[in-house]
Amino acid sequence: MNVNDLLPSRRDVLQWGGVALAGTCVDGLVWPLDIRANGISNPRGTARNCIFIELGGAISPMDCWDFKETHWTPKDLDVTEVSKDLYISRTLFPQLSTQMHRVALVRSLQAPELIHFNGQYHTQTGRSLNPAVAREIPAFGSVIAYELASKRRPSDSFPTYISTSLTKARAGSIGAGFLPTWATGLDLDPSTVFEAFGGNVEGVNQVLEERWKLLSALAKVNEGQRKALGQRSSDYQTFYDEAHRLLTDARWPGVFKATEEEKQRYGTDEFGLGCILARNLLKTDAGTRFVYVYDGDRWDHHAGIFDRSAEWNHYRTGVRLDKALVSLMDDLAATAGHEAGKSLLDETLIVAQSEFGRTPGMNPVAGRDHYKGAYTGLYAGGGVIGGRVIGKTDKDGSTCLDAGWPYKRQPFMDNTVASIYSALGIDWRKSVKNTPSGREYVYVDRVNLGGASMMVDDEIAPLFE
Repeated sequence: MNVNDLLPSRRDVLQWGGVALAGTCVDGLVWPLDIRANGISNPRGTARNCIFIELGGAISPMDCWDFKETHWTPKDLDVTEVSKDLYISRTLFPQLSTQMHRVALVRSLQAPELIHFNGQYHTQTGRSLNPAVAREIPAFGSVIAYELASKRRPSDSFPTYISTSLTKARAGSIGAGFLPTWATGLDLDPSTVFEAFGGNVEGVNQVLEERWKLLSALAKVNEGQRKALGQRSSDYQTFYDEAHRLLTDARWPGVFKATEEEKQRYGTDEFGLGCILARNLLKTDAGTRFVYVYDGDRWDHHAGIFDRSAEWNHYRTGVRLDKALVSLMDDLAATAGHEAGKSLLDETLIVAQSEFGRTPGMNPVAGRDHYKGAYTGLYAGGGVIGGRVIGKTDKDGSTCLDAGWPYKRQPFMDNTVASIYSALGIDWRKSVKNTPSGREYVYVDRVNLGGASMMVDDEIAPLFE
């Protein structure tokens, strides 16, 4: 492979970052931000890192992690009883079915939206979509990047927040909103970056430096014109400066190294490679603390949910998730953490969650449609107590019988975000008073724009205690 083969992929990285940056509200940025605490919260600080896995399209709880046997249930799922009220298919999850003592399940989650775009926006931001202020709302990964900035070391050149394949999601990659440009997440495409960055790139680096010098010289010549463009020009320059620092870090190519054995263990598609990237980024310990892995819309099974002849079905998506998730947990558990006696899994909160659930009954084409009444999230590591099932649904998964936490109302994705903040030591009840629109931004809001009721602005405490 020659230099010209590699350069387009490297340019794509900058383009992806530009897509997220274009979604920020830098023109109206107010500085410094007026951030205040609201109410009492006690962040746990049980995790140093977080990996969030979005199961795009919506996994079916009653077939997977809140198993319900009905007349639609196939006979070949090989369901096993792990513990009281916890059954799981060994066909769909051959490895995870033996590892449930390492994970906790929240079965009482409720979704305010039933449209993929809105639901995926909510999953990335931890709040319902409000078109009036959408451009200034940051991804919760950007909030994490902003909050953890004070803990970055001089040697940290990797962005705090990195995602995989999010530009391919229906909602795209949400930017940093009113937060500083450097809080924007960097999105990587696992299908190209291993080849682009993981090979012999000495020649590419030479070309990169030559072009960087040329770009810097042109920027100096046009400095007056750029200043006239205002804040956006300055922020794009900041982005490119950080990108250059990243690409010239000797540790960066190592992130894209994976053996054939590892690829077979995790899977060779974008999701499996995305989980390898997440592992490598945290093991490299060069500044990345939050990784958002997008699984694609592979779970959107409106038809043929158990049709083995279909391109995508639960047999395929289940095993695909099973391989990557268990391999990720195994490898992090086998890696020493920062604190004595702790593994990297002990220091990393892993969350796997969809944008909503799926209907308890099958539709006429043997699939399940969108459903918001109840769905299930999976949590592991980072202080989570494994083997725990939080919340309970009725016999077909249609109704939540027990929310499983100190409140009568069901938790939302927003409460998962609060739990992530808490594990990372972030006060989830903070708010920003001086946003560009003048509307207060609360880290975890109590207003549910997609429903009629107020939400609880708390973490899901039973995950940790």
